[in-house]
Amino acid sequence: MFSYVEDSSIQTDNKEKDPLINYDFELSSQKPDVQNNVSPNHSDSRQEVKLYRRRWWLLFVYGLTGLAKGQIYNTWPPLSGSLILAYHWSDSAIAQIPGATTITCAVVSLPLMYLVQRKGLRFGMLVSIFSLVIGCSLAVICINTSHSIWILLIGYCFNGVTSSMLTSSSSLLSVTWFPVSERTTATAVCTMSLQFGIGLGFVTGPHLMGIHVTAEDVPNKGNLTQDFIDSISTGIQRTVYFDLILVLLCLVMIIAYFPSKPPHPPSKSQLLNDTPVTDYVQGVKSLLLNKQFWILMLITGLAVSTATSWLSLASANYRPLDIGQASAGWIGFSSIMATTLGSLIISRVADHLLKKSKLIMMVSIGFGIVNITILSCIQQKYIILPFNSMIVLVYILTINASIGLGSIYPLCFELGCEIGYPVKEGLVGCLVTIAAYLFLFLYYVIYLTPAFTNDTHWMSWTTLCNSVAAFILLFTIKDHYPRVDMEESHSTDIVAN
Repeated sequence: MFSYVEDSSIQTDNKEKDPLINYDFELSSQKPDVQNNVSPNHSDSRQEVKLYRRRWWLLFVYGLTGLAKGQIYNTWPPLSGSLILAYHWSDSAIAQIPGATTITCAVVSLPLMYLVQRKGLRFGMLVSIFSLVIGCSLAVICINTSHSIWILLIGYCFNGVTSSMLTSSSSLLSVTWFPVSERTTATAVCTMSLQFGIGLGFVTGPHLMGIHVTAEDVPNKGNLTQDFIDSISTGIQRTVYFDLILVLLCLVMIIAYFPSKPPHPPSKSQLLNDTPVTDYVQGVKSLLLNKQFWILMLITGLAVSTATSWLSLASANYRPLDIGQASAGWIGFSSIMATTLGSLIISRVADHLLKKSKLIMMVSIGFGIVNITILSCIQQKYIILPFNSMIVLVYILTINASIGLGSIYPLCFELGCEIGYPVKEGLVGCLVTIAAYLFLFLYYVIYLTPAFTNDTHWMSWTTLCNSVAAFILLFTIKDHYPRVDMEESHSTDIVAN
């Protein structure tokens, strides 16, 4: 196992040779050969392994960009009433806004990761943040000119490029800059920062509006004063300007300092695998022919994506229980925040309990299954409770189910990297992301079917059945961790800079 040491003899101690703005990080030592396009040659071990404190800056910038993307993604649904009153947009039109991001993300993921694999993380982050700037700028144009929702939809297609980069490359960032004992935690921060931003969207948008729009205002809009409508328009403008300022801040930080990789790798496995392991097409083929990887993608979709879709439709799902939209919104917000915290805790445990990712996922999914089972029984009136007791229990059960099923998302990426090794982490994350978004899309398609829109009892039961299927499929995943095995079999010192 690696021992973490501070080496005062290293020339870069407290005075790093590379200046703050220096992006020429090519390794000078000879790169290892790759045999058969998939297996790295372990003979070259002359390059030393180092940790750099700047990795925390990169994680902060990546996380803040993810938070901004999540905030922008969830800007409009919480303001649906205001948009109907101010711009006469329909509910169905507003629902298409995040859908544009989802579709674009699924389409551009593979080509974008191809470019990132060839040109590095910095290139990907620059493409990501400039796409987000374009998307926010189009939103500002839309709100200040014709109020055409098509301008906004085009902007959210650009935002889909950002979603693709941030969700697909989280494991790539962690393995490039972090040691094995911090990888899963770093991946969790990257992946869940977007969820955290989505949760904040429930709060920041209505707060920045500065005016409260009630459910009664929408059907009675003919009785509202022009001053009230103008105040709503001003509040919407304030919200989109806030989004643009946040994105511009991320743009400045990424331009200032976000290198593709450190001068020296943070782990032995990254050192020995510091080559484009395969031709990109060959890497895709390798993963698609890997049955274990298919099972992992299926688990991700069945557990994580289904739970995410189920939670996003909480307002419709809990309507038969007489739970109002405001209460359902707070349930959704609290569940997202709790899931974000839960993923960080679970990931930190996984970093300390190496080679236990599968077991941790099974325990977490099992916990979610128990809670979603009780919740489904309440919805079917198998369990009868007074209303006040029922709403408290629904609140708790929803949060627990979300933690159990949603917190494993970072572990899905890390376990996928172990299964797909030595295929690059960016490509692994890309395919896992595509699988997750396909399941999200399928769930929404089912919901839009009239027969399923009117009766929402199927939502919780579908989530329960899919979670049970994911739990069973986990038994077929082999406990094989080649990256961790490599770290343990090549004892070395990690020098901290």
